Amino acid sequence: MSIQVPPSDEKVEAAVVGALILDQNALFGSMDRIFRELFYKESYGVIFDAIQDIYDNNGKVDIFTVADRLNKMGKLEAAGGVYGVTQVTKDVVTGVNIADHVMILSELYLKRETIRIGQQAAGKGYSGEVDAFDLVTQTGTELERAHERVVSGMSRDIAYFGMKVLEQHAAVKDTGILGIETGIAELDRTICGLVSPDLIIIAARPGMGKTALALSITHSTSVLRDVPCAWFSLEMDGVQLVRRLSSIHASLDHETIRNGKTTDEESVLLHNAVADIVKKRIFIEDKTSANIRDIKTRANVLKRKHDIGYIVVDYIQLMEGIDSRGKSREVIVSEISRGLKCLAKDLEIPVIALSQLSRKVEERADKLPMLSDLRESGAIEQDADIVLFLMRPCKYEVTEYQPIRDMQYHPADLCIGKIDKNRHGDTRSIPMSFKGSTMKFTEFNGKVEPFDGKNVLPAESYDFPF
Repeated sequence: MSIQVPPSDEKVEAAVVGALILDQNALFGSMDRIFRELFYKESYGVIFDAIQDIYDNNGKVDIFTVADRLNKMGKLEAAGGVYGVTQVTKDVVTGVNIADHVMILSELYLKRETIRIGQQAAGKGYSGEVDAFDLVTQTGTELERAHERVVSGMSRDIAYFGMKVLEQHAAVKDTGILGIETGIAELDRTICGLVSPDLIIIAARPGMGKTALALSITHSTSVLRDVPCAWFSLEMDGVQLVRRLSSIHASLDHETIRNGKTTDEESVLLHNAVADIVKKRIFIEDKTSANIRDIKTRANVLKRKHDIGYIVVDYIQLMEGIDSRGKSREVIVSEISRGLKCLAKDLEIPVIALSQLSRKVEERADKLPMLSDLRESGAIEQDADIVLFLMRPCKYEVTEYQPIRDMQYHPADLCIGKIDKNRHGDTRSIPMSFKGSTMKFTEFNGKVEPFDGKNVLPAESYDFPF
C-alpha cells in the first residue's frame, strides 16, 4: 500500500526560494505574501527562515549572506549545506514569475491544511467527547484562518482601486444609490443605500422600532427585489419574524394575524403573503445565544452558497463573547463590534447591527439619542460607518410638530431617524413614517409645515393612539 504524500511541489518551492535570493525585485515585492508553512520541504523552509531573518534586519540577501546566516542559526546542515543553498538558484534566471509561483504554493498549502484540519476533526468526531456544533464551528474557524493567512498579504496595486472608484461612480451616477436601496428614499439619499462594506448601526431605546425598521428594509430589498440576506435574530424567533414580514407584505394588522381574528379575505391575503415570502432567499438563525465566531462561520457559508447581499444582527447586546472569562462586558462588546466590521469587509457586504441605548436618553427634554448613549461600548461608535438613531415622539406623548431642518412634521406616526455618524457624508435627521398596525417604516406621509426656526405648532387636534 503506497503512502500518500501531502500536496506539494518541490520544484516550485525551489524556484521561489531561489528567486528571493537572486532577484531583489522579487524579494521586496513578495515577502508580505510568503510565510514559512508554504514550504513543505524542510530544507527550503529553513532557507526561507534565513532569508526572512536577513530581510527583517534590513540586510542584503544573496547566496553568501544566506549561507552565513544559516551557519549562525545552526541550520546550515538542515538546508543541505552551502551546496543546498546554491542548488535552489541554479535554475532561476529571473524572479518575474514569482507571484504565480507563490499562488501555486498557497493553493498547495491550503490543500494540506484542509487535509490536516479534516483529519483532526474526524478524530474528534470519532472520540465522541466534543459537541458536534462546537466541532463544526472550530473546524470552520481553522479553515478560515488558513484562508485568511494566504489572502491577507495580497495587496493590490492602486490602479485596481482606481478602477473600482470609476465603476462605482458610473453605477451610482443615474440613481444616486451606490448600494442596495432600503425602500426609504430620504435614507437612501443620505447614505446611498446599504453599501459594502459598511457596518450600519440602528440604535434606539426599547419599543422605538429597531427590528421593525430592519424588517421593513428586508421587505423592500429581499421580498420585493430578491436580494438574498441573512438574519441573526437573538431576540425573536423565525416564526415571529416571518409573521411580521407577512403583516408588512399583505398590509394586514399584525395583532389580527397573531390572534387569528382574520376574515376569510384577510386569511387569503395572509396565505398569499407567506407563499411569496418563503420563495425568497432570506436565511434566519434564531438561536438565543451566538458569538461573533458563530455568526462569521454561518455567514461565510451563506455567502458562498447563496451570495447573500447583506446581514442583519438583532441585536449586539444579546451576543456572547467567544471567551468571556475575566473580560468586562465592555471589552466583549468591543470584540463583537470589531468582529462585525471585519465580517463586512471580509465578505464585502453591508452588515446592519441593532443596538440598545442607555437610559440617559430618557433624562433629556428632547429625548433625542446621541453617540454617548450607545450602550456598553464606545467601540460601536468607533467601528460603525453609519449610526442611525430612532426616536418616535408619540412614545413620549409629544403633541407638537417636530422641527427637522427647514420643515416641521406632525408627530402622528413620525419617527425621527437621526444619523449621528456618517463616515461618508453629512449627519442629519430624516423624517420617516411608522405604521404601528403593520409595524412598517416608510417615507414620511403625514402633515408637514414650514418651520421658521422659532415656533413649533401644536397638534392637539390629532387623535393620538396613547
